[in-house]
Amino acid sequence: MIYSMKNPRQSGFAHLAIIAAVAVVAVIAIAGYLVVKSGDKAPQNSPTAAGTSASTTATSKSKDEAAIKTAAKDHFALVYQKKFNEAYQSTCQGFKVNTTYAVFQISLGKAYFSTIDLSAVEYTSVDVRNNQAQISGLIGPVVPDAKLKVNLLKENSQWCVFGYKIE
Repeated sequence: MIYSMKNPRQSGFAHLAIIAAVAVVAVIAIAGYLVVKSGDKAPQNSPTAAGTSASTTATSKSKDEAAIKTAAKDHFALVYQKKFNEAYQSTCQGFKVNTTYAVFQISLGKAYFSTIDLSAVEYTSVDVRNNQAQISGLIGPVVPDAKLKVNLLKENSQWCVFGYKIE
């Protein structure tokens, strides 16, 4: 004997509705799967992308630090060679407004500015923010605790010396 769950009055419509519902669920599931898979191929703001941005920033900062040290070293090489006019020209416009060439030249005769090759100072501290920088390093063993501090500004995409002192 075969038993059927079908009521003698049912015409099979319930079975068709169930099959249609299963088909709709299957289509939704497949569509969701395809959306997820296509999303995997799209560019995302992933940790790798963020790491690349951080890497670019670090590279830019590293280039700035190198340019800052080079500007200071070049300036002090001119001072040591007693090329005071060229050294004065390598300073920032704001420095020139506040310090005449005559005062600059007299100041270089004081302290160690033109008697020690300050272009050889190794800068161990570099602080760069908002187109401003301050670098410092020890002068050397003859004056073991003396530190050269140099302030620089970025003007017209170039770093220039804004001022310096020995502490």
